Amino acid sequence: MIVSMSARKTQGKYFKHEDFMLMKEVDLKPSFEGFAVGTNIQVLESDDLKDNFRSDFLCILLVMEGNMEFRLNLKDYNLVTNDLLFITAHTLKQFISAKPSSRIAALTFTPDFLSKQRFPDNFMEIMDYFSSKHSPLWSLSQKDAKMMVQLFAELENRTDAAIAHPFGKELVYHSFYIVMYELAALAQRYTKQDTQLSPRKESLVISFTNLVQLQFTHQRNVTQYAEQLYVSPKYLTETVKEITGKSAGEMIDSFVIVEAKLLLDNPRLSIAQVAESLNFSDQSFFGKFFKRHTGLSPKDYRINNKIIP
Repeated sequence: MIVSMSARKTQGKYFKHEDFMLMKEVDLKPSFEGFAVGTNIQVLESDDLKDNFRSDFLCILLVMEGNMEFRLNLKDYNLVTNDLLFITAHTLKQFISAKPSSRIAALTFTPDFLSKQRFPDNFMEIMDYFSSKHSPLWSLSQKDAKMMVQLFAELENRTDAAIAHPFGKELVYHSFYIVMYELAALAQRYTKQDTQLSPRKESLVISFTNLVQLQFTHQRNVTQYAEQLYVSPKYLTETVKEITGKSAGEMIDSFVIVEAKLLLDNPRLSIAQVAESLNFSDQSFFGKFFKRHTGLSPKDYRINNKIIP
């Protein structure tokens, strides 16, 4: 099985799961809408996905052999054998490099795939390891990595046989549950969790983060987010600070800065166009905001990164 990192980019550097699965370079054949799984996938390096992009699907990637480098929200992650990486739908993604011999197991699914299924009552709670408060990278032991590869392979086999089996769809779902529950068990060893934190508070922060990911380009007012979440701005800010170490306003600003750097990395865009894309009132206000958070003006940022408009 081979996946070439060569792929056409959708408008706005955004990949929909259905389009990604149709790419001839991707040897993942989903039996269900918004879901695909594969093992022993060889990753071929190319330039097309070396630009930042987003997607409408989540991904769990396990390195079976070799090493790879990804950048998520402008932070670099070096993956080696037995490393597991969680990639959420709206995370800013960039493929950097991979050794030719690298092979992975991968599971992709959309939020719609989850929402349309009758999952167990606590199923969404066990997926807490996708939360932004945890590192997306786990370094598994050889034993745990082997177990996960076996579970991915079982899920792949169930998916391949689903059409011919009278209960194929149900077996795929149950195999999917098993993968997720085993990951939840591993999370107790591979993620650092504060047992004193309230699950309700954690849920609020996750909901807030999801809203910010969708709205930060046009909504940067903490009060507006608090109203959508039916809490007071003070409670939202205090809760976000308790869970993440950042205030609600700082969280919003961090998303804006990541997006600003992404846009500034595009030499075809003027600084004025970047400011307009982020809904700043003018270029001067954007420049002051960017320098306050990065220590550099947008122009100096481009000079330092050798970006020539």
